[in-house]
Amino acid sequence: MSEERFEEYLEALYTLTEGGKPAKTTEIASFLGVAPASVTEMLQKLADMGYVNYQPYYGALLTKKGLDVALKVKRRHRLLERFLVDFLGMREGNAHKEACKLEHVVSDDMERRFCSLMGHPKKCPDGNPIARASCCIKKERFP
Repeated sequence: MSEERFEEYLEALYTLTEGGKPAKTTEIASFLGVAPASVTEMLQKLADMGYVNYQPYYGALLTKKGLDVALKVKRRHRLLERFLVDFLGMREGNAHKEACKLEHVVSDDMERRFCSLMGHPKKCPDGNPIARASCCIKKERFP
């Protein structure tokens, strides 16, 4: 399984389960634009690896391990959107598409540098919060 596909599933599960209820296979399939059978197969793999709790006909929820990865990907996505809009002048829709591609190749060091360069932004262009990380916490404590 590719790292990008793995992260896309965890990120989708994060988005679909924000309200606390499990994500159904059909919801995930629709969200990602894939066949329900592909989702079932991936959920079983993710469950075997400890990233999700999955029960057929009930749905899937992220474990702590899965949530940690999903939050990291979501943070990188939102930082990239902020960078693409504010520094490169892209429109929000285009920035979102580009951030979807780039979020999987950003290293921890690059993420910290983007965040620092942009002054530790708190929101992405569409107003969603950007999760705080150690680089932001240090900055906020010691201005």
